[in-house]
Amino acid sequence: MSMNDSSTTKRHGVIRRAGAVVVLVLIGIVIVVQNAAGFRVGIVNPSQIGTISIQLISIINPLSVLPTFLLCTQGLSKVERSKIVHITSLFVLALILTFALIGRLIISALQVSVSSFELGGAVLVMIIAVDMMKGTQGQMLDATQAALVPLATPLIVGPGTMSTLIVLANSDNLINVLVAGIISAFCVFLILKYSDRIAKLIGNNGVQAVSRLMAIILAAIAANMVHSALLAWGIAKS
Repeated sequence: MSMNDSSTTKRHGVIRRAGAVVVLVLIGIVIVVQNAAGFRVGIVNPSQIGTISIQLISIINPLSVLPTFLLCTQGLSKVERSKIVHITSLFVLALILTFALIGRLIISALQVSVSSFELGGAVLVMIIAVDMMKGTQGQMLDATQAALVPLATPLIVGPGTMSTLIVLANSDNLINVLVAGIISAFCVFLILKYSDRIAKLIGNNGVQAVSRLMAIILAAIAANMVHSALLAWGIAKS
């Protein structure tokens, strides 16, 4: 490794540590403020965290990003590829935490009910599921500025993920949503970091098969969101 590569790696390490500290401080501040305002933050529930993590990972579907990520990073050195992985992952984490933490404020500012947002999010999630089943998701992507756009958003964290986070933040304990969001972002990081090995291990057909499975899970989540919204409006029965 050259001296430039070594210094670049050290800078990335410093940025990652500083980012982690900032994220933890922000989470602490928001939780304290929301507790003071009377919001129910709740306690850590491993079962709930697992359920929310599965929902988020399904809608994010990081495996579907592999072909685009490999295309965007082909010919790059390990250091350059690592830089893109870390920038993308940090941006994904920032988006997830942002919509989980201020989702309530967004709904209040827009004067939209949680049920309305839930139904709108369900429509977006169902569209994403259909696109994933058809294999059309992400075909119109540009490789330029890949770390932020389109990898981090809208391909990884798109409108469906944002809507789901806002709904979850208003219907589940905040701390569980935050932990699940961090777990989901870490899964994205691992898949991008070991993208070459994963692609070689399961092959293109394997990636497509997993994406189809994620699409089925997404469709079920969307149907449940629609039912929940209709229950809240008194249209459907439990």
